[in-house]
Amino acid sequence: MHALAAACALATCLAAPGPDETDWLKLVKEASFPLAEAIDRGLKEAGAGVAFHAELEEDEGAIVYSIDIAQGDRTCNVVLGVKDGKVVEKEVEDEDHSDAVEACKITLGAAIDAAVKASPGEAVEARLGLKDGKPVVTVRILRDDGKLAVVRVDGATGKVLAAAAGPKPDRAGVFTDTFRVEAGEWSSTGANPYFILEPGFFLVLEGEEDGEALRLTITVLDETRVVAGVETRVVEEREEEGGRLVEISRNCFAISKRTNAVYYFGEDVDIYKAGKVVGHGGAWLAGEKGARFGLMMPGTPLLGARYYQEVAPGVAMDRAEIVSLTKTLETPAGQFEGCLEVEETTPLERGKESKVYAAGIGLIRDADLKLTRYGRTKK
Repeated sequence: MHALAAACALATCLAAPGPDETDWLKLVKEASFPLAEAIDRGLKEAGAGVAFHAELEEDEGAIVYSIDIAQGDRTCNVVLGVKDGKVVEKEVEDEDHSDAVEACKITLGAAIDAAVKASPGEAVEARLGLKDGKPVVTVRILRDDGKLAVVRVDGATGKVLAAAAGPKPDRAGVFTDTFRVEAGEWSSTGANPYFILEPGFFLVLEGEEDGEALRLTITVLDETRVVAGVETRVVEEREEEGGRLVEISRNCFAISKRTNAVYYFGEDVDIYKAGKVVGHGGAWLAGEKGARFGLMMPGTPLLGARYYQEVAPGVAMDRAEIVSLTKTLETPAGQFEGCLEVEETTPLERGKESKVYAAGIGLIRDADLKLTRYGRTKK
């Protein structure tokens, strides 16, 4: 991302699905300096790089600014207190956002300035992404009229296109957590471009963390399970560290025949130590203890879409945001282009993870793990 050469392009200003106005007002009132200044402070703390995402958020009861900074093929995340600007957390991960950064010609701060000029208010989030290979900065603004809005800024053309006020924000939250699927739509077998639910299909992802080899094997089983009245497909995940089995989870998914979206109904979890099961942390099932199914993979992915993958209060609340539809990734299994990238977070703990999906295959990167082989088991 380079210096601003012209006014940014505002693609649209729409109502954002998000927390109610009172929640945002609370966060904004706690902050003693704006988001644009937080970005500058984050860049100074990181020492080098280009900011591509920044947001004001409440994390484990603390109100903070989180700034993501691209540093080549890595990402530095700086978390700052909103009162004094002191560093709460700083970490560097192997996440490559250079494609979007190199395509963009404006700074994140400049995009915020343009967005706020078009829709006056206080910016609470700004994110750079690629849409059809072109840079787009999405800025969320708590407007002066108390409504939450989204302004999309073209990072290349510098042309303001339109601005329109949106309706009252959805009070359900930033991430969609309720999905309408009719009873006759469900199927336990099928596939969408990024998620395959066909028995025998498997993926193997491998990597290294702290000098120890990691392996994740995902297999679609020839097994179904009825969960919350829906026949689901069981997908097994086996996690190994240094050749030792550490976890097996049996995940339940179903696909909509109408939309081709894949939904997540829960999982059984066995955690291993020295070859023995020692726990079941993270297990949940839709229909039990207030849990509901979540959206695992949309049938038609849209840049910026935000949704809960798991809705099990206090147990599993993973959520995803689609941050790229044009990702290119090199893996031991080959190079893949036009990939879908999501960023996963959870309100239950701090941190975020990146996952990348290739069309016709599915998951090809999970944090530090990359695809090494895939295919179908022989009958």
